[in-house]
Amino acid sequence: MNNKIYKRLFGGFGFVIIVSLLTLFVMSQTYIQNLVYHERLSQMEEVTHQMFRSLEDVIDTHWDEVDVQCNYLYNSLLETDTDLYRYLKKLSELSNYHEKQIELVAVDTAGHYYTEYGRMGLLRGMNYLESAPERVSYVSNSLTKDDSRMVFLEQLSTPITLQSGEKAITLRYFGISQSMTQLNDYFRCDAYENNNSVYVLDNDGFKLFNANDTELLKGHNVYTVLSRMSYLHGSSFAGAKERLARTGACYSNAVLDGTEYFYALKQMENAQWTLAFLVPAEYVAVNTQKLVNIVMVIIIVIAMVFSVITVFVGWFLLRQKQQQELRAEKEANLRLEQYNIHLTQVNDELRQAQDAAAEALQSAERASKAKTDFLSNMSHDIRTPMNAIIGITTLMTKPKPPNSLL
Repeated sequence: MNNKIYKRLFGGFGFVIIVSLLTLFVMSQTYIQNLVYHERLSQMEEVTHQMFRSLEDVIDTHWDEVDVQCNYLYNSLLETDTDLYRYLKKLSELSNYHEKQIELVAVDTAGHYYTEYGRMGLLRGMNYLESAPERVSYVSNSLTKDDSRMVFLEQLSTPITLQSGEKAITLRYFGISQSMTQLNDYFRCDAYENNNSVYVLDNDGFKLFNANDTELLKGHNVYTVLSRMSYLHGSSFAGAKERLARTGACYSNAVLDGTEYFYALKQMENAQWTLAFLVPAEYVAVNTQKLVNIVMVIIIVIAMVFSVITVFVGWFLLRQKQQQELRAEKEANLRLEQYNIHLTQVNDELRQAQDAAAEALQSAERASKAKTDFLSNMSHDIRTPMNAIIGITTLMTKPKPPNSLL
């Protein structure tokens, strides 16, 4: 009965230990994963911050170049559009813009733009000029047939009027455009072994430029793809968009087609660009992830060793207890056996005493019967002569009558 109780207690104790270990493991996993998640986001923020800072510096350099060219334009004596084309061509040759894939661009009040090759048509980015900003920079894929270009335009403080045939044109903006491929080196990320993708987006999330050959997001609208991904750690695309609008940058992670990605959205400070940076999670904070995996393996091994030791100690104590109870039971059985032997001996002696008493009783009864028979016989034999003696004695002692013959 005690063994069953001990086994139940031991089983319950083992179950509690296992449940406690599992609970501790799940809680530690959740806690550690949250720490790792925030650590990976922080690491990604540091890496991308350096990239974005470098791009900001490049954009600032382009604005400096635009300022210089605008000053040159003010000091140039231009009267016709032909003078403008010759001026732009000569300036491009002097500044070696062709090798840098840079073009000088002038925009009139009607929205037409001009390069050294002449009037090129209506500027499709006119929506960026609707509010008449002093400066505007955006990415356009309509300036050439097969190239995305970054455009930097500065409003002329004094519009320049030129004669174009019989018409007059008024130049309102002047600046440069450059092929986006010139920035590919700035979009690469050695920390992630160049496995990242960088997209330049318009205000609605449509792709204007893919910075490298790695195409991680299929589709034309990045925001649509991101909104359909499965988010982790309580994050969401709506929350990311809110942080982007509030702070100009956001970081999050989500799952697409079974692959986890970390991404960043960045609104450039000195250009109307929105950058989308995307990298598979397996490349983010690799050393941190390895360290966490090693720590988790160590924790699991320690937990397993602790569980085995606990079970072994419990089994050993139970076995010791059982052996003690077995020895106590053997000793009790031995004492009981000795007591039974002694009791048997006493019973034998008592039986012998009973037999002797019975035999003595029978002897006493036989003796008593013999005595009774003897006394009975003797009484009969004695009574007959005694009666005669008593009778004679009685007659002799009786007085004689007077007239007795004697």
